[in-house]
Amino acid sequence: MSEPRKAAAPDRSVSGLRVCLLVRYFTVGGLERVVTSLANELVARGVEVRVVALAVAKRNALMTELDPRVKTVSLSGSPARRLAAVARLTRGHVVHIHFGDGRIHPLVRFALRGRPTVVSYHSVYTHRRTWLRNRLDRCLNARVDQVIAVSEAVRDFCTTQVGLPAAQVEVVPNAIRVDCPERVDERGDGGLTVISLAGLYPHKNQAAVLAGVAEARQRGVDVRLRVIGDGPEMADLYRRGLVLGIHEAIEWYGQVWRRDLVLPLLMSSQAFVSASRFEGMPISILEAMAAGLPLVLSDIPSHHETAGDAGLYFDPDHPQQLASVLESLAKDAPQRKVLGEASLGRSGLFDLDAFTARHLRVYQRAVGR
Repeated sequence: MSEPRKAAAPDRSVSGLRVCLLVRYFTVGGLERVVTSLANELVARGVEVRVVALAVAKRNALMTELDPRVKTVSLSGSPARRLAAVARLTRGHVVHIHFGDGRIHPLVRFALRGRPTVVSYHSVYTHRRTWLRNRLDRCLNARVDQVIAVSEAVRDFCTTQVGLPAAQVEVVPNAIRVDCPERVDERGDGGLTVISLAGLYPHKNQAAVLAGVAEARQRGVDVRLRVIGDGPEMADLYRRGLVLGIHEAIEWYGQVWRRDLVLPLLMSSQAFVSASRFEGMPISILEAMAAGLPLVLSDIPSHHETAGDAGLYFDPDHPQQLASVLESLAKDAPQRKVLGEASLGRSGLFDLDAFTARHLRVYQRAVGR
């Protein structure tokens, strides 16, 4: 295990800087992990940080990973009462909006008039947008100081679909702290244990993962699947596993969020899989790379941008392709080793210190420093 990270030294250049990170709700998810990392890194450098959630989520456990110095507020009550609270709590702050649902929330934007404002886009929201919604988004963003996209794929969405000026959108890739132990590929029996970390929502396309695993098993490959995540498709996916006859080959872990529980599962798996149709820059892939896992990913731009040559890609509409990739990896331990090393090496590109420094520069520009 790597040495524990030393606390960041306070940065005198940020003295007096106050930042409010505004989220729709603080549930257990990739966006909230990004917000948690950003808040903790900022407060360690001497920034006064407040996280404001517009509503109380059904699952709130991830809040316990926030540094105690980060002030947190979850709003409740009528829309008018919450909007008034947003206006009050953001006064004197740079406001950084993190809405991961693809919606516009125009009333919230109007409550922020006069505040230095930054907006982050965490994914490609094509599946949630209409022409009218994009036009409204473009009008509202004319008021903000900076738009941040987590990847070039998301930046392309902002410029080509929302219609934002290219000069307004800056790419700041997501990042994590790489502190995993050295991994050992434990399966030498011709089988493969693959792991998926994703919310169980339609665009995550988990049904294709199950179909690919089922196809590989029909070909005689002992593929086992670990599913970490929960969501509205849980019941349907569970039934699908039964129908496909792979129930005994799936381990359902639900919404596990603690790193000390997730890391051993990552480290004892042989590959990471995602069949998602839309993404920004998934924290789950960064975590898998930090664990040195080969990556088996749907062939979408954001996956290529994140994983590069550390990934093997398949058409998300053709689970047979996924089955072929899994079959190849199961039979080729040397290939798994090469891909795992490439994955670990690439994880160093997503540096948390650089991520924090770039956000600080954005905030300082927003307040005219």
